[in-house]
Amino acid sequence: MPFMPIAPYDTKGTMNPELIELAENVCYESAMLAGNHNPVILNEIREMLRIVNSYYSNRIESEGTHPISIEKAMRKEFSQNSKEKKLQMLSLAHIETQKEMEKWLSGNHFASPYEAEFIREIHRDLYSRPGMDAFLHIEHGDLSVEMVPGQFRDMPVEIGRHIAPDASRVAGLMSEFSHLYSRVHSATLSTRLIHTLASHHRLVWIHPFFDGNGRVSRLALDGAILSNGLQGYGLWNISRGLSRNVNRYKEMLAYADMPRQGAMDGRGTLSAKALELFVRFMLEMASDQVAYMKKYLRLDELSGRLERYVALSRNGLLDIEPLPKHSEKVFKHLLLYGESPRGDISSAAGISKRGSSDLIRELITREYIASDSEKGAVRLRFSAHLSPAVFPELYPGQL
Repeated sequence: MPFMPIAPYDTKGTMNPELIELAENVCYESAMLAGNHNPVILNEIREMLRIVNSYYSNRIESEGTHPISIEKAMRKEFSQNSKEKKLQMLSLAHIETQKEMEKWLSGNHFASPYEAEFIREIHRDLYSRPGMDAFLHIEHGDLSVEMVPGQFRDMPVEIGRHIAPDASRVAGLMSEFSHLYSRVHSATLSTRLIHTLASHHRLVWIHPFFDGNGRVSRLALDGAILSNGLQGYGLWNISRGLSRNVNRYKEMLAYADMPRQGAMDGRGTLSAKALELFVRFMLEMASDQVAYMKKYLRLDELSGRLERYVALSRNGLLDIEPLPKHSEKVFKHLLLYGESPRGDISSAAGISKRGSSDLIRELITREYIASDSEKGAVRLRFSAHLSPAVFPELYPGQL
């Protein structure tokens, strides 16, 4: 096949031990992220990171909108600026497609994230959502195209110096892509991770759709990493690392397009050595993101940053209305227990039942805590206003 090898194997069919060691370290450190945190807290962090993932994946395509604007869109508060509203709709579509992708994979235990139909469904789901019709009409020079969601391209494309395979070969290449990567299921977790990262380049190389290949390939990559059973994924995502090194990311994608360089460069049509450098780069990005979350997920550090955030707001040092008294006690209580009956907030904050009701109401209104019903238990919410204080440099500061 023209995109062989599917992983960076040498002429003897072995892989660089250093690469495997890097992958093993990512797997180990990722699995350690959950630590002693309550599952409810971890789930709220994952929900927050879906917004972050959407922001960074779209930013790679130079079309990102700030997480605060994304949260406004989630409340149906759309910008009056047509361009900004278009980007808000794009982010909403990305988030919902990621959720659907995760739901599908979790409900189909024997499904493969490499299946051509699954990848087509990501594209179909993403570009069929409300507001995405604005992204279907594509003009490039004299060319004007109406893209059909989920449909493989029917015309040639050129991306930088890469001339993608002829459109007539796309369906066959995707079928072979599915077959080759889906059968790598009995290998070790670290080896599966290496194959998954390599598959990201190969999917981009095939370029199955006329547009949207970057977003779709990164969503597919997220799905494949989750399907590998990599514990901790979702508490970090690779798109943040790629966006922060976007030029290098694009350079490495292009470099991995290199044809085989002589008899010692693997057994395929494309360069095994170039693919190894691409996978190494991806593992370094993954390791960097795991290290970032490891640094900021420590329970004592999280508690301290929440307390400082409340203190800064009450001293007028943040560009927000000061948080009510005892907010930090509520935050620390929820950080420890994850979810709490409303009646327990009174004793946790050391205030009256009436005072705790008023406090809960204000914190819910201001989206610092959340509840599934009017009288239901409450939990901490990592909003786009709070997250930068709790997770410094997670994304750019407030608008």
